[in-house]
Amino acid sequence: MKHLKQNNETYWSHFRFAAGLGIKLLSRGLVFIVHGIFPFLPIPKKYNIDSTQSLINKSKKYTDSRK
Repeated sequence: MKHLKQNNETYWSHFRFAAGLGIKLLSRGLVFIVHGIFPFLPIPKKYNIDSTQSLINKSKKYTDSRK
């Protein structure tokens, strides 16, 4: 598979990264939806915007380093 070779990854390492990031982003999205419906419920620090931005930055740094 061309995409995997270009990024120097195996199928499983690619799956682990992509699925893990997807699950983390989905869970954060659900937290924000619940907070939108129930604004009196605080957003846990683990899922706040700063934490989410940090997750995205770390993921971007990883993807940039593969090439």
